[in-house]
Amino acid sequence: MVEIRMPEAGFNITEGKIVQWYKNSKDKVEEGENVVSVETDKITVDIPAEKAGVLFEIRCKEGDVVPVGAVLGVITEESDSTAAIQKKIEEKFQTPVGEEKELPQPVVSVSDKIAFPDKKISPAAKAVARKEGVDLSRISSGTGPGGRIVREDVLKLIETQSSEEVPSMIAGKIARRVEYKEWRKVIADRVTKSSREVPQCTVAIEVDVTELSRIISSIREKESVHITYLPFIMKAIARGIELFPELNAFCDDKGFTLLSDVNVGIVVNVEGKLLIPVVKAVKEKRIIDLAREIEDLVEKAHNNRLERNDIDGGTITITNVGPFQIHSGTALIFQPQAAIVLLMAAREIPAVWNGNVAIRKRMNIGVTYDHRVIDGALCGKFLMEVRSCIEDPNLFFVQCS
Repeated sequence: MVEIRMPEAGFNITEGKIVQWYKNSKDKVEEGENVVSVETDKITVDIPAEKAGVLFEIRCKEGDVVPVGAVLGVITEESDSTAAIQKKIEEKFQTPVGEEKELPQPVVSVSDKIAFPDKKISPAAKAVARKEGVDLSRISSGTGPGGRIVREDVLKLIETQSSEEVPSMIAGKIARRVEYKEWRKVIADRVTKSSREVPQCTVAIEVDVTELSRIISSIREKESVHITYLPFIMKAIARGIELFPELNAFCDDKGFTLLSDVNVGIVVNVEGKLLIPVVKAVKEKRIIDLAREIEDLVEKAHNNRLERNDIDGGTITITNVGPFQIHSGTALIFQPQAAIVLLMAAREIPAVWNGNVAIRKRMNIGVTYDHRVIDGALCGKFLMEVRSCIEDPNLFFVQCS
């Protein structure tokens, strides 16, 4: 007997949604054949069968949102009898086949302050209630055996709450109301958690990218890849981390861990979804290879083809708001990382250069950092190193390419 479980899809992922079952219950499956498609807040991925056999049972239906690690279905050998299979399942899960299954609790509780009433409540119902912030005291009696509150009761309450009157303090004619659901709720939960739990500060520095812009234009004429500032800045960040490794760390309540690999995540906005594909081993790669890898990852993100390896392992993140002509701002740290780098628009402005006033192309680069790990002086030194690398590309970037 082989269990099909909701996979992990990167740190901070606690649940996934069943998108589609490719097989029906009792269908034969081949080893390696895709059985079900699931969606997390980062990727959509197909789960293949680990062995050939029969999809004996489907435990979660399409559209269900279940915790990471939950059993979605069971594959058995064709030679097993139905009675023997049912006995194995009941012994493993301690619940008769066909009844509501006990799902594991979410890894992260959205509301630890919820006091569950003294009633019979299924673990699946508790999991949904904790995630959605539902007060279970509002359910007088459940629809399960003996009045047990089950998952469907909680979902019905959530639906009722969503249709209730909007807050009375809203004045004027309402165009529409949007509830935090699915991807928008994931984003809301993530940024709230980051802002609440991490003492964050932001500093920025102005960088002259005039010479770098000329190098980029020259490369574009000779290479087929669409090269941007991003791979150059990645290499500059990697150089800065060599001198100030605290920027490349994971932080928790008791301390922080310095990481040797520099794996840079890049924020990609796809129809309101914030995806963060990761460029691995930045220190070891040539700039032109980084440019090709970035182009490939962004294309995969926009076409919903990111795989788990594409989003795992990030140690520091870059978010680029330059295309929106933003010249100043801040960003929230992607936990448990210690820093996120913010790239802003490059613009031509009058500037003093070598004692003369000239039109130069300038860009602001900011860093939001975890103050438990990094202080302002260290982050300032890091940014100065990044700036020196970018402003003297003939000395630094050519050596890296």
